[in-house]
Amino acid sequence: MPAPLSLAHGLAFADLYSTAGAHRLDAAFQAALAAADAPLAQRYAAARAAPQTIDRKAEADLLIAVAPHLEDFLGELFGIAAEVRALEARHHELAPLFAVKRQFVQRKAMNAYKAEVAASFDGPALRAQIESALGMPFSELAFAEAVTRWRTDETAHASRLDVAARYAAWAAHTPAGRMAHRGGVLFRIARKLDFMRLV
Repeated sequence: MPAPLSLAHGLAFADLYSTAGAHRLDAAFQAALAAADAPLAQRYAAARAAPQTIDRKAEADLLIAVAPHLEDFLGELFGIAAEVRALEARHHELAPLFAVKRQFVQRKAMNAYKAEVAASFDGPALRAQIESALGMPFSELAFAEAVTRWRTDETAHASRLDVAARYAAWAAHTPAGRMAHRGGVLFRIARKLDFMRLV
């Protein structure tokens, strides 16, 4: 007999059909969003608290930004995250880049190693270790695919994942790392714009 279906976050299927359960589900999503992208979570919470203050274009932009996090959350909620990633990979060759960017670079690496710590890392040396593990020259797609594989057994690949996390933090947090990946997307993190200093 197949194992019975269960939901993550301590929720039951009955919660999907009750107001109290919907509140718990909403709180779980907001917590997951805050863990993945705190500034976006703040924008989302502010828009919900005062919807009359946000215009339609800003609302659309916000919903588009939140949508990938909702997809990740639903995959985790129903225990189908691996299947969602596999479907993404079949639909688009570059999908692993965006999944690893959200789930590993932003959620894991940048939270584990803040900017001041990442500044002390030797990025080129970490990159050499990653290339050795990959068995090929570094590319963002190869890195993302490897991290995806390694995360299927985090215990067996703990040391490789730590090197990958340190490199990701260095690439995302430091000026040298951002310069090294200025043409890529994996380590490019949205930053607050100063509209008076766009040039």
